[in-house]
Amino acid sequence: MDALSCKVVCLVNTKRFTDAFDTLQLNAELASKCAWEKGYVLYRLNRHDEALQTMQGLPADDIRVQMLTAQVLYRLGRYAESAEAFAAIEDDETDPGELAVNRSAALCAGGTPEVAEQVLKGASSMLGETADLAYNRVCAVIARGDMEGALELLDRAEELFAEEADEHGLTEEELRDGRIVYMVQRGLVCQRLGQHERALEIYEEALKQKPADGEVAAVASNNLFSLRGKEHNLFDSAKKAKALNLDEQVEDKLTAEQRRVFALNRCLLALYMGKVKECTTALVKLEKEYAGSELPLLVRAALLARDKRMEDCTALLQQHARENPKTATLVLLTLAQIQLSQGAKKEAIAALESMDGAHRQLGVVGSIVKLYEAVKDEAGALRTLARAAGETDAKTARKLNLLLADMYRKNGNVEEAVSALEKTVQGGDKDPAVIAQLVQACAGLDVAKAEKYAEMLPPFEAELEIDVQELEKFQRAVPKREVEEDQEAAQTKAPEEARRKEKRNKKKSKGKKDKVVVTTEDGRTVTVEAHHLPKRYADLVEMGSWGKPDPERWLPWHQRSYNRKLLKKRKGAGTASGGAQGGASSAAAAALDRGEKFQAQLAAQAESPQAESPAVAGPGSNKKKGKKGRR
Repeated sequence: MDALSCKVVCLVNTKRFTDAFDTLQLNAELASKCAWEKGYVLYRLNRHDEALQTMQGLPADDIRVQMLTAQVLYRLGRYAESAEAFAAIEDDETDPGELAVNRSAALCAGGTPEVAEQVLKGASSMLGETADLAYNRVCAVIARGDMEGALELLDRAEELFAEEADEHGLTEEELRDGRIVYMVQRGLVCQRLGQHERALEIYEEALKQKPADGEVAAVASNNLFSLRGKEHNLFDSAKKAKALNLDEQVEDKLTAEQRRVFALNRCLLALYMGKVKECTTALVKLEKEYAGSELPLLVRAALLARDKRMEDCTALLQQHARENPKTATLVLLTLAQIQLSQGAKKEAIAALESMDGAHRQLGVVGSIVKLYEAVKDEAGALRTLARAAGETDAKTARKLNLLLADMYRKNGNVEEAVSALEKTVQGGDKDPAVIAQLVQACAGLDVAKAEKYAEMLPPFEAELEIDVQELEKFQRAVPKREVEEDQEAAQTKAPEEARRKEKRNKKKSKGKKDKVVVTTEDGRTVTVEAHHLPKRYADLVEMGSWGKPDPERWLPWHQRSYNRKLLKKRKGAGTASGGAQGGASSAAAAALDRGEKFQAQLAAQAESPQAESPAVAGPGSNKKKGKKGRR
């Protein structure tokens, strides 16, 4: 080996792949001598197509060429070919457990997890259980959809990892970092099982520990964002989603599906947070990963809708639908939703009907029928159901024909209803309920046809002579217990109903005002609403003070003559409670009118000189009374 070849090998071993590639490009002869090194350098530089071309010109029996070819096929997303390449490798120096792990990964990514699980079971029985084999078996079981079984296998895989870590003398930090892989996988299983709170805790704990493996951090960040969605903790999701910005070496380890999911979630997160510039930048990568897909177009349409450019958004979706009629399902559904939000129901119907296979999807058929009913186009709804019944399987066609018959009967079109029911019966449906509907529908049109279909109904179990007139007069005998319960319920209900009625009448009468007829000065009679009078109106009129100022209005209430409590306590004139000195007796005061009594009291006070001047205080009158209680 010459000096240049040694230099290339040294650069590869020190992972200086760019320098190694530049050295190989300078000398064509050197590139020919170091062909495998060139292919490996291209593989590490993520130039997989060129690496595969380089491998195809090398000897196929070289174990290094076989391994690298299988790896390159895996990175290119050609998983079935990669699995076959790994299975064809036979080498005593290559670890069979590593081959089994790589082959199972390709099989799982290629959509055959059952085969991957069988490969891993065979390797475990031959080589014994290892942490890698157990973990990859967990991945296969998850891909197969058995989440409960995946949890059990995951516990066993983590135990094996701890045992192997103890044997190899790993540090506590290395052990903790290695467990994060199992932690994130457990979070995925909990998420699939609907245990979202538990999954959130696991992902957040995994990210707190800052895993050294960028792939693990990216998966945890992506799953955390997908679990939270756009409604909760967007800023925290954006902070943790920095792990989604992978470098080329980490991203190269992901499968094609993982790269697509990460690219899509980067766009969605930027879109939800209103970062248009970041979303546009991420959209370029998304269009590269989803070449030919409608997802990048939907993100671009969402950006236009966010800027209130609805006409441009609609035009973009319509153009894509015209150019890709067979793969524009999501685009047309989005277009119909936008048109409905703008009140354009007929345009939404046209968009749904233009979908490829729209009349073979019950959800779309139901939406079209509802929209036709909303625009009062019953003929369009019937036409949609009839077409859908002719394009779907027999089980679905039966349901649609029954709906058709029901709609025809409601519209008064009995002949079409009979036709729809006949298609159902002639299709093999012998349901007595359907046949009975058909007989009933035919009875008014064709009695012979009704009798023909009536013969298909099951016979009566008991052969009895039934008198129709007696049957119409038949009344069910009510048990005594039911009669007693009804009577008891009626007795309980009657007082309650009476109370409710009385309450309603009071409520009605409360709002009413009495009407009185008044004769005016010019002799006309007018009906007016009477004012509500006070309760003691008659007594006040009798006393002669109704409508007059109260002469005692200047006295305190407890000194007024019509105070009931005061009248009861009065025992005679001149007492402390009987008013001023020299006043009339209580019997005389009661016989007088309030005004007259007041005038009499004033006259009595005027005649008495004692009433005009205060009484002279006796000895000790100036002494203050002591308060009760302790001194």
